[in-house]
Amino acid sequence: MIQILELQHELWVIKYELKKLTLGKGNFSEVKLAIHSQTKQQVAAKVIDLLYWNKEYKTEISVLQKLHHPSIIGLVDFERCPNGRGIIYLEYKPDPTLGCIIHTGATLSEPQAVKVLYSLVDAVNYIHSLGISHHDIKPDNILYNCATNTVKLFDFGLALTVDPLHPISSSNGGSPLYMAPEILIKKSHNVFISDIWSIGITLYEILVGISPFDSCSNLSSLKKEWTKEKDISLPKNISSKLRMVYAQMVKYDPEKRISSLEVKKILVPLLIKKTLGNSLGGSNGKTKTERTSSVNAIIRSIHNKKRVDILSK
Repeated sequence: MIQILELQHELWVIKYELKKLTLGKGNFSEVKLAIHSQTKQQVAAKVIDLLYWNKEYKTEISVLQKLHHPSIIGLVDFERCPNGRGIIYLEYKPDPTLGCIIHTGATLSEPQAVKVLYSLVDAVNYIHSLGISHHDIKPDNILYNCATNTVKLFDFGLALTVDPLHPISSSNGGSPLYMAPEILIKKSHNVFISDIWSIGITLYEILVGISPFDSCSNLSSLKKEWTKEKDISLPKNISSKLRMVYAQMVKYDPEKRISSLEVKKILVPLLIKKTLGNSLGGSNGKTKTERTSSVNAIIRSIHNKKRVDILSK
């Protein structure tokens, strides 16, 4: 039954019941599990303090309303609450983020990584065609389903809307370890090309387990690494084809960096090969079976814990 509260002669309909289970936390939000009062549909409720983050709230809603893609978390509903909070109700997927998997010490096999990379680049190519830059792509903003080897990109609070034919901005938002060098080094930059750098660094991390800039303790040390153009090549045990496409994604000079559409074209032959697992190799010291099993085990444990938490609420 839908609850109705009377507040200062105004009626406020409570459509969703927020649960105690916290699905995640960001710089300006907390994500809770929520259930629709009538349909019992489960959604992810992103709760934002509008006093400080009203712009981000508006940005995410306006962007998500335009997006409909299988590799992007969909918008379900949104509302402003009397307590000064804004809530964005999103498609709920009980999957861990790639960041969560990496933090447990696991990495993806090359066949898994290629499929993840293609899905991610396909989603980013789609948003770029609409004049949108995510501007904060990183493992923590990507849900991963091991059973289907699929991803869901989320968190568009820092997204930028630009002219698709002239995608230039001077915004310096994002997460430093995944932020393209030109964002802070130059006053203006091509935000589409900057997204590609972030995807490249994400690829490195899901294959190797750490960021190529993991030794950088602060922004100053990170800038020094950028300035001297630190070698951030993938290890030699990764296949040459994947190392090649990665290298073109993380060129320090943005004008030499590959586009999302070009990445897609290069990846297609790798995806359609029936012998993808054998042709790519790159086990990083583990067999494909061992690596996949370890990721499966982690996802099962995370999923089961969430399931128990949900049932106990």
